[in-house]
Amino acid sequence: MGFSWPRAPREVIEALQSFYGIADTTTLNLAGNALALLIGVALFVLLAKGSQRARGGLLALHSRVLQLGSERRWLWNLSRLVAGLAPLLPWLILALAITLVAPLLDQSLSTRWLIWALPIAKLYVLFGVQRLVGEWLILRVAQGAGHYMQGDQADQAGQRARRLSLALMLPWGLFLVVAQVRPDGPVHDILAALVALSLYAAVGRLLAPRSEEYVLCLQSILPSRLDPLAEALLRRGLFHWTAPLLLPVALVYFATRYLDRLFAGFDAYLRLKARWFRLRNRGEEDEDAEVDESQAARDYQRWFAAELPDGEPAPFIDTGLLEAMNKSIRRWREDRTDENTLLVAGEKGGGKSLAAGRLVASLAKDDPDLRVVSLRVPPKTLSPEAVTDLIAEALDEDLAEGPASLVKTDADRPPTLLVLDECQNVFLSRIGGLDGWRTLLRLTNARLDNLFWLILLNNQSWAYLCNVFGREYQFRNALKVKRWSPAEIRSLILSRHHRTELRLRYDEVLLSSRGPDAGNVRNAEQRYFSLLWDACRGNPMTALRLWQTSVKVSRREVLVGLPSLPPSSAMDKSGENLLFVYAAIATHENLSGDEIVAVTHLSENVVRYALKAGFDAGFIRASEDDGRYRLVPLWYHAMITHLNRKNLLHE
Repeated sequence: MGFSWPRAPREVIEALQSFYGIADTTTLNLAGNALALLIGVALFVLLAKGSQRARGGLLALHSRVLQLGSERRWLWNLSRLVAGLAPLLPWLILALAITLVAPLLDQSLSTRWLIWALPIAKLYVLFGVQRLVGEWLILRVAQGAGHYMQGDQADQAGQRARRLSLALMLPWGLFLVVAQVRPDGPVHDILAALVALSLYAAVGRLLAPRSEEYVLCLQSILPSRLDPLAEALLRRGLFHWTAPLLLPVALVYFATRYLDRLFAGFDAYLRLKARWFRLRNRGEEDEDAEVDESQAARDYQRWFAAELPDGEPAPFIDTGLLEAMNKSIRRWREDRTDENTLLVAGEKGGGKSLAAGRLVASLAKDDPDLRVVSLRVPPKTLSPEAVTDLIAEALDEDLAEGPASLVKTDADRPPTLLVLDECQNVFLSRIGGLDGWRTLLRLTNARLDNLFWLILLNNQSWAYLCNVFGREYQFRNALKVKRWSPAEIRSLILSRHHRTELRLRYDEVLLSSRGPDAGNVRNAEQRYFSLLWDACRGNPMTALRLWQTSVKVSRREVLVGLPSLPPSSAMDKSGENLLFVYAAIATHENLSGDEIVAVTHLSENVVRYALKAGFDAGFIRASEDDGRYRLVPLWYHAMITHLNRKNLLHE
């Protein structure tokens, strides 16, 4: 089936011919071509105006994306792509329309004139694209040199790009006409070379008024040892000839910077970028860095402990966990669901307990009719009797009949929220060590209207229990604590640092020494917190510890260097028996020496040796309050990764 609309002029002319009695075929073809040309020009003008409206629509979409970007980081970065595409969109639409229509115009003699008008349409598109590219290139070169053009300077750059784009129309026009008549032949090749030379000369003339900025831009990209060579190649007499030759270097740099900003909202890219920076600066990193033990450093470190000086409340960073827990409780309170349990599993130091504390405080204020009971499970409350007595005391009820007692007293019980923290203390991974957890499950599975269970436990413990009992047979409503984002880790650290009233200064290795970002503190800060986030794997407790190992404190300022990761050599040297001990501690979050022997079925001597090796290496510690063994936060992720690699953990 042929192209339909070019036939319309011919049908109109044939009707006129029949009406007036015109029989001349030449006259008919001339009239058909004239009418087709008029219609084609009119449609092209309408399409050009419509494409401008499409540009406005894309800019409106850009504004919408910016509004949503505050909630979704990847949308904020996607707005860069939308903003960059908007100026080019009208010309891309016209170019696509010309490409699609051109092959269809050969099917009728009434569209010959329209075919010959296509080079003019192509020249119009080329003019617009070249002008935009010229303006963009001048602006990028200026920014690469650390200069930002505004007002009259930007207008002058646009006018210069416009004039050069107009000058290029002559070689382009000759080339397009010849390409339309005879696409093959020496004349076509000569004109193609003429266009290439014209573009080369135009680039040189476009950049000439910005020669100094162009040199600075290239010097910021190239290694410092090539600075004299860049100055020699781009001196005044040679600039017009050599500037276009070096342009690909600048274009690659502009493209990588744009992509860097475009993908900045994706965690995988940030992680890759941070690790690449760490790899390039491995020599600057001190893997054996210790916490600064000076008096000024000790005073400073108090602001990064669990309890802040002078009883100040710890800053709360909203990661969405508090709202997620509150949402389940609100649905229960509003009788929109019969589900009265919520399990929250996450890494040690991930913010579960802090969010639960904030939840309790907010509910006491916003819902005074709700009775809130918060309880921390004591270490290894393992027997069914101990679990039942613990909950009975918390609720101030007699649970002699277990779940049946809860059901009998439910009607008389005021609406109650029972928060059970550290629930990994309810089980031990050995024969008979799961009876306490089974008792807790029986209590939580009782059908109750006036009691809501909020269970908090370690993610490794939850993974083990899911493998034993099955995930779906324990808690239908389970929430996994997500890892903190780079922005949340940054807010956590800086909110505590600002209370010290000390000035922050970043080490030279974090500051860019060349280019427009040279000495830029904001970029150094972003780079550091990307490294910190990657090192701590989004765990705030680990981030606080890593921050303390990467700063040096003086009386008035804090010098920030690279966060130091613990060396993995000590773990690599550990034998299988030692790793079984460390895996048991990771699974239960905390264990005593006797419990480790019971869980691992290793001799007491082997367990003591493993604990001593862990103490000496620095990744095992004994709590001062209860003497139980735990993984050191700074080593947590390195140890978890190593144990997962050995298939010794359940998550």
